[in-house]
Amino acid sequence: MATNPVSGQFDYTSLNARKAVTKTQTEEQQDRFMKLLVKQLQSQDPMNPMDNAQTTSQIAQINTVSGIEKLNASMSQMTSLYAGTQVMQAANLIGKEVLSPGKGFRFDGTKPADLRFEVPEGASNGMAKIYDDKGVEVAKVPVTTSKSGLVQVEWDGKKADGTALPAGNYTVTANAQKDGKEIALNTVTWQVAKSVEFGSDGVAVYLANGDKTNFGGIIQIQSAAG
Repeated sequence: MATNPVSGQFDYTSLNARKAVTKTQTEEQQDRFMKLLVKQLQSQDPMNPMDNAQTTSQIAQINTVSGIEKLNASMSQMTSLYAGTQVMQAANLIGKEVLSPGKGFRFDGTKPADLRFEVPEGASNGMAKIYDDKGVEVAKVPVTTSKSGLVQVEWDGKKADGTALPAGNYTVTANAQKDGKEIALNTVTWQVAKSVEFGSDGVAVYLANGDKTNFGGIIQIQSAAG
């Protein structure tokens, strides 16, 4: 199973970017604070010294800000390391079949095509329609609506009259009835992953039929041989 990304908006192009080493805003504030504190201590009235509690409170506040910045830096580093691991995971998808949201799938001419549909609770009369690569409807397959969630349906690659169809690229859509209205069901299909792209919007996986899916949307992975 695929692992969801830490953030769908992680900029993978920044993984190898060089960062300039400069003082942070917090470090600059610390320097200014310490200089002012030393100046206050030097200038204070010996007969009316600075309140120790106030001084301690000020130091605690600046240390808290510093601690938060260090925590954020550590989390940023962890996110970058995790993103690097995810890059390797995504690269390993190439050449494998992935199950992800989409309408396109490839029928190999022999084994039944594994199709999945998101069925909402209370739906009825589910029906899937199969189209060839020219957009012509070639078959219909009932979709079980007795249970909600991701429902699996197998298409044997045949028309209603039993005529076998050739191997090739096909698409599928599905509808059902709910509350007296016809609704479209979300479809999930198998496609071979051809390449992956790492960019400012996260990891994208390009499929054999030309579609693109998000790495985090992949539900299952298997070898291309099945």
